[in-house]
Amino acid sequence: MVDRTSQKSGVTPPWGRYLSTVRILIVASISLFLACSTCEAATQQFPPIPAASASTTQAWTGQIVTFSGAGSIDPDNAPSSMTYAWDLGDGTIAAGIAPTHAYADPGAYTATVTVSDGQSASVGSVTVVVLAPPTAVRPSATSPLALRPGEAELWVANPDSDTVTILSIAAGTLVVAAEVRVGDRPRTLAFARDGSCVWVACQGSGDIWQVDAATRRAQRRVVVGGEPYGICVSPADGTVLVTRLSGDALTVLSPGMVLLADIALPRQPRAIAIAADGTCALITHYLSRGAAGLVSVVHLGTRQITAVPLADDIGPDTPSSGKGIPNLLSAAVIEPSGLTAWVGGLKSNTGRGLTRDGHALNAENRVRGICAPIRLSPLAEWAARRIDPNDADSVSAIAFSPNGRYAYLAHQGAGTVSVYDVPMASQIVLGDGSTASFEDRIAVGEAPQGVVVSGDGTRAWLSCFLSRTVVALDCADPRHPTISATTVVTAESLRADIAEGKRAFYRSSAPKHSLRNYIACASCHADGGMSDGRTWDMTSVGEGLRNTTDLRGRGGMAHGPVHWSANFDEIQDFENDIVNSFGGTGLAQDGSPPNAPIGPPNAGRSRELDALAAYVTSLSEPPRSPARAADGSLSPSALRGKTLFERADVGCTSCHAPPRFTDSTLATSFVLHDVGTLSATSGSRLGTPLTGLDTPSLIGVWD
Repeated sequence: MVDRTSQKSGVTPPWGRYLSTVRILIVASISLFLACSTCEAATQQFPPIPAASASTTQAWTGQIVTFSGAGSIDPDNAPSSMTYAWDLGDGTIAAGIAPTHAYADPGAYTATVTVSDGQSASVGSVTVVVLAPPTAVRPSATSPLALRPGEAELWVANPDSDTVTILSIAAGTLVVAAEVRVGDRPRTLAFARDGSCVWVACQGSGDIWQVDAATRRAQRRVVVGGEPYGICVSPADGTVLVTRLSGDALTVLSPGMVLLADIALPRQPRAIAIAADGTCALITHYLSRGAAGLVSVVHLGTRQITAVPLADDIGPDTPSSGKGIPNLLSAAVIEPSGLTAWVGGLKSNTGRGLTRDGHALNAENRVRGICAPIRLSPLAEWAARRIDPNDADSVSAIAFSPNGRYAYLAHQGAGTVSVYDVPMASQIVLGDGSTASFEDRIAVGEAPQGVVVSGDGTRAWLSCFLSRTVVALDCADPRHPTISATTVVTAESLRADIAEGKRAFYRSSAPKHSLRNYIACASCHADGGMSDGRTWDMTSVGEGLRNTTDLRGRGGMAHGPVHWSANFDEIQDFENDIVNSFGGTGLAQDGSPPNAPIGPPNAGRSRELDALAAYVTSLSEPPRSPARAADGSLSPSALRGKTLFERADVGCTSCHAPPRFTDSTLATSFVLHDVGTLSATSGSRLGTPLTGLDTPSLIGVWD
């Protein structure tokens, strides 16, 4: 209740005096708080907030780039004006709010600015990708598909059909226009510089076919022998270069198909890349027999050869990178600037194993893909810039965007293509476990082995040789291409189960075939069953040191049990490798683990597993020996050797009896021999003592 009398008389009641006191205390407290806050604000100093930008984040070498720190903020504008100290990433130091710089060498450069207010400093950064300008004429490279000059047609080789397919690609179409029969097993093809004809290297028949591009008819064939594989045309003068796998040579032909030279090379020359000026050609050697991979550089003017070794990656093994010798080198390309070549294949980690380094083979670090750069001046591998593709198998083809920034890498076993921002990806420090990140990865089909990019970079095409398809990519955004069309280019030429088995043989795709896409049967039994040329430490699976067996000419089980120790009695036993060694869920997919080798059969458990066996059984033809004449006949010296071989007192045929050239058998007890070569590193047989080795057939032993 209000005491109105007291209010009117001006006398302050007791409760009023109390409120006044509280009011005074509150005001005093607020004043004190504000005074303290003002004092603190006057003494606290805030560091600058840095900002770094560049006039462009992609530049050519020699192009002026203007950097800026203008977006930096000093919250309290004290104690002095901001200063800017720059490190431009290539050793250049600059000062000021907006320095300019031109980079001399291509690469990815991170420029940092240190912004200081005289008392505190903060750092900002911006990355600039610097590219070397492309050459006026594109370098050339071997490929199973080729763009006709004018880019209205795409031609693709079909190895299992013995044909070449012509596709119309005008106005974004992908339509089969014709299919032309050529020689046996065409592998690569190349256009003449004027687009008038196409040359096709036919490995099986040992010849080069020339097809008229206008009439689409074969004009002539030239027998070169020695399994011609790679064919490439010099951008400078139209000279035709051909690698001969078993001939161990590079054949040089004039544009008129006149033999100019046969240049002897180390074993198994395969892919070719020719510099834009025609001065040199890089040749990969498919199998690495020694302690390093090998690329030969042929100086075409002098025909001298420089060997470029691709060193063993010493690791360490991590879930995202790993050790291994570069092997199965199937791709070679020179980037558009002409400064660097790139070679693709896989790394065979044969330095790993319980006997060799104490570490059991595993699914992530047995084999891994590799993309290796080679500087052309000075000529040497640029090992620090290798790309180790994570979660993918071998790099079977490489192509670049026209400016050289983006690389399209095909992965044969995974059936994918990866897009890499090369300057950024190659900054990864080897051996620290970092992953070279890809921009995108796209499933394209079975066994992609070739990729080409249009002159303007907006389109790309891949040949997927076991899908029998060509896939068109829309590369308007080069970082994230999309599939615009897929077209079947040839009818399936193999029996249905063999074709299915061949696809399974080449696949590394997760989850069935391997863990995270790393391992296929073709990772070791390369290119349709050949040996990878390596010795593997199989101690962890109850064996020992073992050379990879060549499957060609063996006909699956036709020559007796599988492997040196005769530890598999059916091809379906490879389900054990897929599940227990490759990390896959297996081809049986029946909910049960693999049956042990030399135990209950794995045959009959699934169509795909039996198809795999059907394909391996189809490998009944050995590679053609270069020591034989074109008609298969023996030379006089070989006939004398045959007589010696068959003499009873010489004794070769007691174990290597014709026509299988082995005494191996699938009877109840296997025939194993100890001829004095067993040692501690020979290990065991299925984890039990190794008493001898199965006699290997001599068919194909020349290779």
